[in-house]
Amino acid sequence: IAPTLRECSVEFEMVWDTGDAGFTAIKTAFLSAGMVALKVLDQAGGQGPDGDFAITSFSRNEALEEAITVSVTAKLAEFRSWVGGA
Repeated sequence: IAPTLRECSVEFEMVWDTGDAGFTAIKTAFLSAGMVALKVLDQAGGQGPDGDFAITSFSRNEALEEAITVSVTAKLAEFRSWVGGA
């Protein structure tokens, strides 16, 4: 594959917390069709892509006895570098 054609999609869940700056940045990026900078690492201090991601899905989940969460899908829009590893 040509080096300019990179695809990356990341799915994760996070707690619905309007006081958290990370939550607010992701929610704002989704609502404004903007971008958010993410480093998606396989573990703390690990390796993975660093770039600007578009938030393509942001779904609120309300379990009866658990915290309210949100399911997020982020797609890589601008690749900067590969963090860590060889």
